[in-house]
Order: sequence, then C-alpha cells, then structure tokens
Amino acid sequence: MLPLALLLLLLAAIPIRAQGNYEVQVYGADLVSPLHTMVELHSNFTFEGSKTMVDGVRPDNHALHETIEITQGITSWFETGFYIFMSYRAGEGYQWVGDHIRPRVRVPEEWHWPVNVSLSTEIGYQRRSYSTDTWTWEIRPIVDKQLGGWYLAFNPAVDRSFHGLEVPKGVTFAPNVKVSYDVTKQVALGVEYYGALGSITGFDPLRDQQQAIFPAIDLNLSPNWEFNFGVGIGLTGGTDHLLVKMILGRRFNWGK
Repeated sequence: MLPLALLLLLLAAIPIRAQGNYEVQVYGADLVSPLHTMVELHSNFTFEGSKTMVDGVRPDNHALHETIEITQGITSWFETGFYIFMSYRAGEGYQWVGDHIRPRVRVPEEWHWPVNVSLSTEIGYQRRSYSTDTWTWEIRPIVDKQLGGWYLAFNPAVDRSFHGLEVPKGVTFAPNVKVSYDVTKQVALGVEYYGALGSITGFDPLRDQQQAIFPAIDLNLSPNWEFNFGVGIGLTGGTDHLLVKMILGRRFNWGK
C-alpha cells in the first residue's frame, strides 16, 4: 500500500511551468528500473521566437536551450530525476538557467489497471532573466496505453508559481498529449501537443495561451538508447512560432 500512499500524498499537494522550451516531452508512465540510470540530453532550437525582452525575460529567437536530465531508478514504482537547464545565444555564450528535481511514482503493474498511470512532482529554480517565475512547482499525472501499433499518452499537468509574475494566477493548467503509430519495430511516427492555458479558474484569452503541435519521430534502435525528434509549430500569438527539438537518451545498468 506504500505506492498508493505516496500517490495520495502527491495529489494532495498544491502544485509550475516546468518545461518552457527546455524540456519539451510528453512523458510515458514507465519508470527507469532499479539499478539503472537514464541520462538524456534535450536540445531545443527556436528558429522563430521572441526578438526583444518580454516581461524581463531574454529573447529566445535563435536560442539553443539544452537540458541534461539524469533519472535514477529506485524501486519498481519510484524514481527520481534531476535537471540542469542551459541556454546558448550568439553573443551570450552558454548560460546556466536553473535546476529542478523530479520524484515520480507509478501504479504497480501487478494492480492490473486498464491503463498505465504514474505521477511526477517537479520543483526547482530558474534565473529571472530566463523565466517570469523563479521558484515553481508542477504536478504531472501521466496516463498512457499501447493499443496494437498505436500509442497514446496524456499528461494533464498543473503548475504553481511561488515567486514571479504568474503567482496571481494560482494553479494553472498545462496539458500535453501524444499519439503515435509504430510504422516498424524501430520507427514510430506521431504528433505531440503542448499547451499552457492559464489559471484553472479561468483560462487566458486564446492569444495569450501557449499551444503548439509537434509532428515527431521516435527511434527504438536499442533497449539502452532513446531518440525523439520533432518540429513544433506555434498555434497562438503567445507561442514561439517555430521550434525544433531533439531528445537523445542513454540507459546505464549498474546491476551487472
């Protein structure tokens, strides 16, 4: 019953915008196995974004945002991830942006739920010149299901800022969705959706919301490697208009 108790504890917490253009990913429910470590590099380049400072945040047009994500499997139902956010623009060089930590639990497989479910909570700091909010917290339920060649994932995340411009909004809603199809055993093609809609008590006007669609490809060439690539198209005036993202991950087994 310990996994259930942890799930209830996390759900009871008051939950931030964790992703931005640093970690553009729809999470699956599976965890990193015990005695394994997953190291991922998220590389996201904004081809068409903000060209001037907005709300005290540096422009991201032609900026490369990179994140190192290190996830350690603890048990079959618990893992912990750590993020290092970096930004690079011509004339600025590489800059440290912030760090987050992300514990996550999942419903054990032996419970035989009809869908896979896990829950992450992510808290951390980002520098004010790179974010409207410095201290933030996210609660991310994760539901996914493999149906033959089709894969479906839904992350109805809720965010909370504790220091910054978004504090008056309270809890905000940031849903992510992924639908893909296994063209072969090694290649899956799909579409990912990312949104930041505003406060759960009243969404922002459409022009101020962040919504983007990413046609994406996943390569499953080895159990120890992960590769995802996508091209994002902003759907609203408040979203960067063109973003390319890549995730490259390597799993290490310390049990051998």
